[in-house]
Amino acid sequence: MEEYLRLIPKRNDEIQLKKLDDKYYLLIPMDSPLDFLAKRLHGDYRKLELDEIGAFVWNFCDGTITIEQIGKKLKEKFGKEAEPLYERLITFILELYKRNLVSLGGINE
Repeated sequence: MEEYLRLIPKRNDEIQLKKLDDKYYLLIPMDSPLDFLAKRLHGDYRKLELDEIGAFVWNFCDGTITIEQIGKKLKEKFGKEAEPLYERLITFILELYKRNLVSLGGINE
């Protein structure tokens, strides 16, 4: 887990965070030729709903601070509500990475 804490997440600049009706969404552009039908049915963006903690983390994925530093900010704001802190945070950021919503830097740089 220690090696993950040194990673620096940077959000994909094409993805937008929007708050609609008290819910947070990542708006992911559908720009692949394979998205043609989905685009006609659902518009130009795919929506991924985030809770308040997820939206808070997303805003700090700016390519300037480590996962460990994000965790400290998360603990300051949400306290025990964010527990288990680093397990949850790392899992969330790795899921964003798998979906190409963030890149991860910091190892061997």
